[in-house]
Amino acid sequence: MKKIKYLSILLIIPLLSGCYNYRELNELAITTALSIDYSDNNFNIIVEVINPTKQQDAVSANNSPFVNYYSSAPTLQDALRNVVIDSPRQLYAAQLELIILSEEAATNHMSEILEYFSREPESRTEVKFVIARDDDSTKAVTIQTLLTNFSSSNIKQSLELQQKVLGLTPVYTLNELLNMYLDPTLEISLPSIIVYGNAEEGDKKENITTSTPKALTKIGTTAIFKGKDFLGYLTEEESKVHSIITGSTKESIINLDYKDNYSVFELYKIESDISPDIKDNKITLNISGKARIKEFHSNTNITKAKETDRLNKELDKHIEDIIKKNFNSMREKYNTDIFSFRQSFYRENTKYYNTHNKNIEIM
Repeated sequence: MKKIKYLSILLIIPLLSGCYNYRELNELAITTALSIDYSDNNFNIIVEVINPTKQQDAVSANNSPFVNYYSSAPTLQDALRNVVIDSPRQLYAAQLELIILSEEAATNHMSEILEYFSREPESRTEVKFVIARDDDSTKAVTIQTLLTNFSSSNIKQSLELQQKVLGLTPVYTLNELLNMYLDPTLEISLPSIIVYGNAEEGDKKENITTSTPKALTKIGTTAIFKGKDFLGYLTEEESKVHSIITGSTKESIINLDYKDNYSVFELYKIESDISPDIKDNKITLNISGKARIKEFHSNTNITKAKETDRLNKELDKHIEDIIKKNFNSMREKYNTDIFSFRQSFYRENTKYYNTHNKNIEIM
């Protein structure tokens, strides 16, 4: 009986010895952001890697909290793996929170990029995607920022905050981008980013030692596609209307010329309902919400119920006019269903959609 007990213990011990494929932390280059461009038959990447020195020690020693590595190769896998030529540590993507795509990469190489990240077990499905509006903007991951330690955190937090309080552009993750790319009833739209100033100077530590940085990043308007083709960027007003119609924002700001002066309103609790009408092949769009007066410069006495009702009607009509004007503008310029109207028909009646999808002229 004792022999059996000892044998059982000996058999269990090897199972408690730990993971078979573990890696030490000091062997990893923890990657927080990645920029991808494509030119001359090569993927050109810039990675942002956390400085392994303790963050407080790095700051006190006047060192950058992150390090950038550059690499180029015919495939994305090779470009990322080749970083070890310059780095003593291998890239580790479990903390990756931002991917910046150049227009060329997004237009002609989206399938390769999504293929790689959908198969990469270490990458996060919640990583955010943005489009760089020019060559300098692909260098956004190199810009030293004052309010956050990492350029990736600065961009990610700005993306999420503007979506919450301004509604300039939707924010999409890897999972959502894959869904837009693969679903024939959807079209791709992504936020954009712009680097203002001198990107080369923004890479230096001095960029955060002044109240007027040499370079900074700014969230741009929505980049839109039709099929796999990149079409362009919405205007600021079009981008906000797109966010309202798709229900990707709950707050926004709107100005109204009222009588003898202007007023500013904060829209909140915005709700958008898209209802397809199969019988008449139409879409009914219902948008509701509330508004707070943030600035009111008219001499009108809005404490009177009659004036308040008049102001509410003026504001409702103004919002409706803005939505109609910008929707028609986007339809005429781009003719792409970035509002997911086709998907609403598909969800309402799949059989009807499969039979008539070529004849559904939503835009």
